[in-house]
Amino acid sequence: MRKQNKGTGTLRAFTTAGVFMLALFMPVLLCGCADTSQDDALLIDMNGETQVQQTSIESEDMAQTLPSGEEIRSIYVYVCGAVNNPDVYQVNEGSRLFELIELAGGFTSEADEAGLNLARSVADGEQIRVFTKEETAQNMTLVSENAVVQSAQEGGLVNINTASIAELTSVTGIGESRAQAIIDYREKNGGFRSVEEIKKVDGIKDGLFSKIKEYITI
Repeated sequence: MRKQNKGTGTLRAFTTAGVFMLALFMPVLLCGCADTSQDDALLIDMNGETQVQQTSIESEDMAQTLPSGEEIRSIYVYVCGAVNNPDVYQVNEGSRLFELIELAGGFTSEADEAGLNLARSVADGEQIRVFTKEETAQNMTLVSENAVVQSAQEGGLVNINTASIAELTSVTGIGESRAQAIIDYREKNGGFRSVEEIKKVDGIKDGLFSKIKEYITI
């Protein structure tokens, strides 16, 4: 019985010591948990604020790139001429000419690429014709001849010693055959020495000369 009482006393002593130690460190433990919880809550708040700011910035960027309510409109453009796949192409409004050329398979080897502004925007319903280098040269010649004709019609005198067929035919009454005859005569005889000498050309007599003399010179 004494041995049993001694063990019971020892157990009580350990129990009392444990309760004392728990009471001593409880405030420390509670403070630590409170601080950790507060730090965690602060960290969550900071993260949440950062996420909101980032989302706001992204939304602003998107608003600049895609205005609210605006839709991308499709347009149709016809590409023909010196391209590999001439056709009507559907593209977004604001597309550039180089994008249409790419869709059309690019230029052919004969294309006059320098005659196009590839950076310009294309319009709905537009026809884009890519000329060959030969066609461009012919067009330039035609423009030059038209300018000569217009100049003659506006009162400019045609020099029968230097004029081309186009310049000579700009004078009313001189057709291509007479123009060629004038050129043949001046080449054979070293040029005209007077306006009246043109009457020596086959097909040009006094009646015609009276009509053209005011429009020619040497």
